[in-house]
Amino acid sequence: MYREAVRKADHAHDEDGKRYYVMPSAEGKLLIVDRENFRILKRKHYISGKATVQDLLNECFYHTPYRNGDLAIDPFVREVKKQQYFSWREALLKLKKNRKKK
Repeated sequence: MYREAVRKADHAHDEDGKRYYVMPSAEGKLLIVDRENFRILKRKHYISGKATVQDLLNECFYHTPYRNGDLAIDPFVREVKKQQYFSWREALLKLKKNRKKK
């Protein structure tokens, strides 16, 4: 799921050059979001109105570089973010398992 989301974000970036972020959703799926869609999600209250683009950057599992190629994800940071994804996925599976028991 992670590799597919990264592939889709890179493909979208190649298409229009925007910066895309791979974010977790409450349903356990991964969302590919750019800044414009992030603002729309905030407006519709799917995301807290206090959330900032810096929060988006901190919480994402992967991000593409800017249009001019600056600030691509560092290989070390990418590995840390990947481990974050696996931790999130594991916690989600435990939560589902506990709900089934009850």
